[in-house]
Amino acid sequence: MIRVLSMGPTADQPGGMASVVAELAAQNLVSSSPVDLRVVDSGGIGSPPRRGARFARALLRSAIARADVAHLHVASSGSTWRKAAIARTCSLRGLPYVIHLHGAGYAAFLSSASPARKRLVDRFFHGAASVVVLGEPWARLVADELSVPRSRIHVVHNGVTGGVPPVGPWPADRRKRVVFLGQIGTRKGVPELLRAFEQLDAVPSAELVLAGPPSPSDPDVARQVAEAVRLRPDRISYAGALPRAESQELLRDAYVLALPSHAEGLPMVVIEAMSQGVPCVTTPVGAMEEAVTDGVNGVLVAPGDADALAEHLGRLLDDAPRRDAMARRAYDTWAQSFDARSMYEDIRALWLQAGRPSARRGEDAAQ
Repeated sequence: MIRVLSMGPTADQPGGMASVVAELAAQNLVSSSPVDLRVVDSGGIGSPPRRGARFARALLRSAIARADVAHLHVASSGSTWRKAAIARTCSLRGLPYVIHLHGAGYAAFLSSASPARKRLVDRFFHGAASVVVLGEPWARLVADELSVPRSRIHVVHNGVTGGVPPVGPWPADRRKRVVFLGQIGTRKGVPELLRAFEQLDAVPSAELVLAGPPSPSDPDVARQVAEAVRLRPDRISYAGALPRAESQELLRDAYVLALPSHAEGLPMVVIEAMSQGVPCVTTPVGAMEEAVTDGVNGVLVAPGDADALAEHLGRLLDDAPRRDAMARRAYDTWAQSFDARSMYEDIRALWLQAGRPSARRGEDAAQ
């Protein structure tokens, strides 16, 4: 059995990357040919002393743990530098590693890096057995900016375990809940979502529920949300940062998901909404257009355009049959292309490909 070290967040932590880890672990448990998958916290969340201690433990595990391949979940900034250090440790002991690139801001991260730091990132990516990306825009980025051969770049869409397909029309007596799930900050488009919702007073049954942690670099947006809730408690509410199970429960009751992001990879929350038969009003950033087809299974608006966001949300809120048709198509899109089982099988194949030589060496040494 191939032994895999997953380095990044743990399944119980917040964020889309942790949701991917959770789905991979869950699919491995029910696989007919599972791997020996061990999830190691690399220290990306928590207070600085706690992050430092967890990173030190992860570095030690990468140096001494019995493993055939390491799977490194990578975003920009600190995540890259932590995983690059882990990758260097893996390389010194001959342990192959797979990079799984999640970060929405990776292009900006690369463009702002000094030449010396860019060379370190180049070396990190070139040492990988495979690089997993969430969509074609990220495949082009890794190929063009980091010169990684396309043969080692693999597009694997995020996937989730599905829910119950949508049945019947939206009940006429049920409130139409617009749900936002994500970090409360400018990058996710929260300010324009608040401005857009101010224009929807003509739909008395509509309400806006926001959930997610405040952005540490964007405290003003959290204050805007608090003020909106104070002024319109009957129409707007903030649920805070929710565990994944509660986030999924919130989605199940959503009329539509609103995610007007300025930058994304391929957000898990959009795939989770589709798996529940919930259409999304979002933006054509990152790999979003590989999941959402405008006017078919959701709606795409330009980032930062609060008026367009209000217009398209209003159309859906006024036209439940159109929303219901989009809901069915969103569920069909998930079933055809974004099932967690497909994501797991694609990544498991890369683990086997990378880890097979080291697994054979371990078997030979044991004989």
